Amino acid sequence: MNQKQISALYIRVSTEKQVEGFSLEAQKEALYEYCKIRKLDVYQLYVDAGRSGKSIEGRPALTKLLGDAGKGHFQQVICLRLNRISRNLKDLLHIIELFDQHGIMLHSLTENLQTNSPMGKFAVHMLGSVAEHERIQIKENLRLGMQRRNRLGKWNSGNQVLGYRWVTHSVNRHLSYVDIIPDEAELVRAIFTWYANGLGLKAITNRLNKNGHRTKKGKLFQSMSVRSILTNVNYIGKITYTENSMQEHKKIVNGEHEPIISNELWDKVQQQLTLRSHPISKRIDYTFLLTGLLKCPACGSSMTASHVSRKRKNTSQSTSYYYICSQYVSKGYSACKPHHIRADQAERAVQIHVQQFLANPTVAERLVLKLNDQRYRKLLPARQHLKEHEANITSLKKRILRCYELFEDGHIDSKELKNMLERLKSQIAVLEMEREDLEQKIASEPEQPIPLTHIRHVLADFKPVLQRASPSQKKALFQSILTKITLPNNRDISGMVIQGSEALLHLEIPTNLKKERVWQ
Repeated sequence: MNQKQISALYIRVSTEKQVEGFSLEAQKEALYEYCKIRKLDVYQLYVDAGRSGKSIEGRPALTKLLGDAGKGHFQQVICLRLNRISRNLKDLLHIIELFDQHGIMLHSLTENLQTNSPMGKFAVHMLGSVAEHERIQIKENLRLGMQRRNRLGKWNSGNQVLGYRWVTHSVNRHLSYVDIIPDEAELVRAIFTWYANGLGLKAITNRLNKNGHRTKKGKLFQSMSVRSILTNVNYIGKITYTENSMQEHKKIVNGEHEPIISNELWDKVQQQLTLRSHPISKRIDYTFLLTGLLKCPACGSSMTASHVSRKRKNTSQSTSYYYICSQYVSKGYSACKPHHIRADQAERAVQIHVQQFLANPTVAERLVLKLNDQRYRKLLPARQHLKEHEANITSLKKRILRCYELFEDGHIDSKELKNMLERLKSQIAVLEMEREDLEQKIASEPEQPIPLTHIRHVLADFKPVLQRASPSQKKALFQSILTKITLPNNRDISGMVIQGSEALLHLEIPTNLKKERVWQ
């Protein structure tokens, strides 16, 4: 292994794995000790505490590590065990493939595996399958245990339900129980009463947030969170669960806990919910091109689609389309204000600025420089490894010649010569196989740099393609080349900042070409 390689360290524990030798401190100590012995430079320690290994999502440290991998900050990632990276085989293989693309090796200390060899990759597949099987088995055991508790009417919601508190017994978990929190229970009764008396979900949400009430997790209420309270059978002393993943197999049993809501109030609210729930009768014939891209100038959340219909004096009807803050839509004025933006004006401005930006001759030059630099950096580790392999093969061949000299001089017998030759030739065969893989990887990239004329030709095709595209095609195109569009506080679209996606190498698209700069 090259001692000059820079390493990234990754450790993780889920809440149930704080023991058994997998604590954060134990992992951290083992990884740093390994790097100290081998004199490896450490770029950064990435830590996911209390995070499950069943998925990549919800693990900020791993997400940052994967992002830094593409920036060339390190050449290898070291973990204690593969299941610290992921217990999901598909995710694990995806991560390894991503590392391969950037010339990064994944090294597991416990399994003594390195993914830059065919044997290492084979072992990863096997151990990854074992880790995934363990995760599935743990999940299945938990599910069966929950089902047994559910059938008996045992509480199955932890501390997630407003109005209730799960009290854990310090000695005997079977003596744990659920208790009612008076203040929260009173708020739940108020929510049910408001709705039964005709107040809507949005109005209730606004009232709760305005008066400083918060959800069980301390967050602002949303219309959906209010609705989930109104449909939670826990409040009438019942437990709901499913025998399997199919929703139609949902079952309700009497719980051991005390109810907060009377059956009469519950029935009235459910009738109101049924009466007020109706499908959208009219579909808006307008494609919002910038949903998910346009960000609220105040809170930074995504802007969502909205429209306003007006009747004119001549009885004709006109409709105006807007983008408004999604936080306002779901949580009301306590979260943010509408900050509405005219959809047609914003979309027209974005289209003009993108076309002007891509037509600028300097943009093609910047793109070709970054593309060629990225390709060079991507192949640099492979070229270095190839050089090391060739040097090692040459050294082993010299050792073979030396073995023959020792035999001819009588220092070793024929049996020793045979054993030594077999061992050396076996090492050479492995290195040659890995060298062939590296040569194929390097050969897959064209030797000549990407020509400037090619980039200019691609960019020149963009404007006519955009002009001919349908609204849905334009939306897909914007989603593929842009990451976000931010607005100034005064909502003046001439001051928007448009940021390109990876397809545009994260270049910033300015609204004033004289102020053009690269988004770092």
